[in-house]
Amino acid sequence: MTTVTKWFGVLLAATLTCNAGTALAQDNRAKPDLIVMLAIDQFGSLLFDKWRPTFQRGLKRIADGGVIYANAYQSHGITETCAGHSTLLTGKHPGGTGIVANEWYNPATGKQVYCVEDAAYTVALNPKQRKVGPGLLATSTFGDWLKEQSPQSRVVVVSGKDRSSVTMGGRKADGVFWYIDGFGFTTFVAADENAETKLQPLAKLNARIAAEAASVPPWTYANEACRALESEIVLGKQTWKLKLPPEAPAEEGKPPGKVRPIHIMDPLTLEAARELVAYHKLGKRGQTDLLAISLSATDFIGHGYGTQGPEMCDQMYRLDAMIGDFLTYLDGYGARVMLVVTGDHGGSDFPERLAQQGDASARRISPAKLLADANAQVKARLGLTADPLVSPDYVQFYAVDASGRGLAGPERAAVVKAAMDVFNAHPDVEQAFSLDSLLKHKITSSAPSDYSLQDRFAQSVMAGRSGDIIVALKSGVSAARALPTRFMMGHAGPYHHDTAVPIVFWWPGAKPATRILPVDTTSIAPTLANLAGIKAPADLDGRCIDIGYGTACH
Repeated sequence: MTTVTKWFGVLLAATLTCNAGTALAQDNRAKPDLIVMLAIDQFGSLLFDKWRPTFQRGLKRIADGGVIYANAYQSHGITETCAGHSTLLTGKHPGGTGIVANEWYNPATGKQVYCVEDAAYTVALNPKQRKVGPGLLATSTFGDWLKEQSPQSRVVVVSGKDRSSVTMGGRKADGVFWYIDGFGFTTFVAADENAETKLQPLAKLNARIAAEAASVPPWTYANEACRALESEIVLGKQTWKLKLPPEAPAEEGKPPGKVRPIHIMDPLTLEAARELVAYHKLGKRGQTDLLAISLSATDFIGHGYGTQGPEMCDQMYRLDAMIGDFLTYLDGYGARVMLVVTGDHGGSDFPERLAQQGDASARRISPAKLLADANAQVKARLGLTADPLVSPDYVQFYAVDASGRGLAGPERAAVVKAAMDVFNAHPDVEQAFSLDSLLKHKITSSAPSDYSLQDRFAQSVMAGRSGDIIVALKSGVSAARALPTRFMMGHAGPYHHDTAVPIVFWWPGAKPATRILPVDTTSIAPTLANLAGIKAPADLDGRCIDIGYGTACH
């Protein structure tokens, strides 16, 4: 409890209590000029805790000088990028945002759905790119609330991925941008909008990116300490050398394959963020503005190279340095800044290296075989001639007829029951759940750290979008082909390494603190709404938390 200052004592009279003085100080605290939401894709607590002792720049400054929630979670079960980002600025779990996974299956059409696909828009100056927009987002965002209640406020989002930007931006943002290799940053464009006009804030940066696309410098070590993590992994008949510059395993008689220049993505994203701040004069026009950033390279590196090699080591040093440069920029910008840092999900290493290190649970299984075996057994049990199950991700499984359309009534119930029996008997499955049971499930624990698997998946599902059966593989089991430099590990599971993420609130002059109170990423949006002096919707899953900024939750 803080004491009443002499100034407040004179102003309010000596009879004021300490609590009353504190409350008044909180109510008079100036709102932030600029709120910066910084999401780092695949930045789980395990990664943050492991590398925190090495941070010397931006991440050290944030961690040492901010308010850390060390027991924070993306508390849903299908921990993917689209779902995780959808929780950050909506205050709702994926079951409420409608973004239940990166992809799902539409039983009515028999087609797979991308989480931000939207036929109402085209992608600016990139007609061959898939059409994306906010149409599938089933709720509003903090930026939407801000624009509704403070129309002069500006909301701008930038990321390495379309799905990260779209789900954080909502429907009323002034700019939503994402990165395309060799082009720069693009956005979605409605039929009555002009693509060049919408891209004007980043036109100069995009021109430079395009001009330099053929001469991108190689990815080399930012810190020589990471070289000690170089190793070799045998994958079938190939030996993969994990080192920088990275190389894809060579086929016999051929040179090593080329790899995507992931290392330039985050620096360019932060450069774009600075350009957007300057273009829109964010935080300098008399009201609170929002800048949301998602740095995507950590996720691409985790998927393509794992989390324990020289690639992720180098990324952590680079991330620390580039965030340090961004904070220095904000220092000189002259606005009151509130920064929030978190992850959309966590992750683990790829199973071959984990097994090499002695993890007996780590193994890779064929996703196609998982589905084929389930279909064969369900067909045999029910006397069917066509495969009754489809899956977009080998987590969600849909009961379908011979045409691929969703089943209903007794036919659906029979397939779901048979499939549940098959999956729950599978040696690599921890537990399978029916959608119907998850939709009815009531969570009794108030702490996300104590949630059961059923609790977590119940927060992931939505009727009409989620699979009829949700399958949790055992921890350590990866249902994915090994594709070095592209996809070696996934993170869609309900376990601690996937769900635990740091949440850090940082602002100049913050009183550093580490809080062990279990919190959820859905509490970020209502907390920011309180700081900005606006009302959040009443139906949120998250709650305002008092971070010690000086504006009490009401």
